[in-house]
Amino acid sequence: MENMVATLPIIDALHQKTSVTAIALHPTLGKLLIGDKDGLVQIVDLESEQNNIIATINVNSQIIDVAWSVDKIVVLDETNGLHVFTNDGEEVWTSEFDAGGAKLAVGKQILALDGIGTLRQFTLNGQEYESSQRDVRSFEAIQDSILLVTENQSVVKTDDHLNIVFERPQRGEIGEDIAAVGSSQGSAWFVAREGHALVPGEEEALEIEFYLNQELLDRKELKGRMKASISDSLNHFIGLDNGDLVAVKQNEIQLLTSFDYPIQCLAHSRNTIIVGTWFYVFGFDLETNEIAWQIEHKGMIQGIEVDDSGRIAFFGDDQNDYTGAEPVGVCNINQERAEVDSSFLQGWFEEAFVEFETDPNVVYRTVDDYTNLLSMEEQQSLENQQHEIGIELDSLSAAMNEDLPTESFNNQEQDLDELLQFLHEKADEVIAPEAYAGENQTISLNNGNTAVVTLDGSQSSDPQNRISTWSWLDSTGKEISTEAKLRVKLSLGMHQFELRVFDVDGGMTTDSLQITLESSDS
Repeated sequence: MENMVATLPIIDALHQKTSVTAIALHPTLGKLLIGDKDGLVQIVDLESEQNNIIATINVNSQIIDVAWSVDKIVVLDETNGLHVFTNDGEEVWTSEFDAGGAKLAVGKQILALDGIGTLRQFTLNGQEYESSQRDVRSFEAIQDSILLVTENQSVVKTDDHLNIVFERPQRGEIGEDIAAVGSSQGSAWFVAREGHALVPGEEEALEIEFYLNQELLDRKELKGRMKASISDSLNHFIGLDNGDLVAVKQNEIQLLTSFDYPIQCLAHSRNTIIVGTWFYVFGFDLETNEIAWQIEHKGMIQGIEVDDSGRIAFFGDDQNDYTGAEPVGVCNINQERAEVDSSFLQGWFEEAFVEFETDPNVVYRTVDDYTNLLSMEEQQSLENQQHEIGIELDSLSAAMNEDLPTESFNNQEQDLDELLQFLHEKADEVIAPEAYAGENQTISLNNGNTAVVTLDGSQSSDPQNRISTWSWLDSTGKEISTEAKLRVKLSLGMHQFELRVFDVDGGMTTDSLQITLESSDS
């Protein structure tokens, strides 16, 4: 079948409450660090049956990066700086940065770049080295050296104490951009660059330069900008923004395969290159030179980690504030692959599978009592409102039956006028939200019988920010989401949805939407 693809059938979804910003997989212990934008770091035991969280760390600022260092955990955050913890989450030491953290690398020592371009170096015990480098835009640690890209786009090589040993001469008549630096095969290192131009579109060729120590070995042209690079003593693989995956062999560039979207990240495990591009993770087999499997993620892939056993962890973000946080995926690439329809690649990260009823006897049944279509919170709110209305009616009835003195009528009439005027003024101040589920859609499918469609209620009118709760229901009245925006997988046919919007006072407004999926062959 045309839509059948190979995938890894056993994938664990570690669902999150907040967007993930960094992960780190221990090479041997089966433990995973997950850092998020709220400053929380989870320590997850992947060897446990339920992927138990054994400890958490909170630094109250967005996590920039996390890393393992022998028996310690290193955390860099956006506001406070550098922290080191035990494997159980107990703080060992911290170093505050006035400008917060920007980049982290952990090896024999800890390298940390702050928010204003100062690169510092620490021992694992927390002692800071005297030497540092300023005006650093980025850096990479290679063997016993460190490569720096400075704010003026020069490339500097230092020893392992941050003392400068070599500065690469700049090229280009009007300057250049340094896209990346790092390790190549063995002891070699590289610089990926692009020359500037006075006229857009006339930039110099994208190039990669190979060095050994301080000597330029070769210079090759690239067909795209470097987005990712991974290397060891024998191999060097590069991902480009045009989707090309290339290998470096004796300073020669060899195209392995091409993807439809820019390559964002790479990892390497034995004979497999793990590629993150768009919403997918691909496994490229170096023996067959073919894509062996693929995984679809809920977000655009931002990071991949692999340990010594072939276990991988990956995360992504759909960059949409109206959807929930995307899960972290964990699986072993050595498991037997399975052939599935491409529409089933999303199954692993769905928290609950929603089946849309198509039986007309169910969809169009006559229902007198609609309270069962409400959520538990909505039913409780309705019951409370009915009770309060009953009390108010009783009080009003009792008051109307009382004998009031004639002389009080004039005063009461004046009070009533003032009350009505007050209520009218208050009513003018409140603008209730108005639900908007979007326009009806008809979608023509060229291939397959399913499509993923976005339901978007975020354009609902709410001039006073009074919306407190969202609720999407399918045609049977079943609630399928409490987010303003969500993606649903639909089959051929007509599908109806209702959006309910509740305000802070318990008021509700609704809107409906119909989506029709039809085959282009029909």
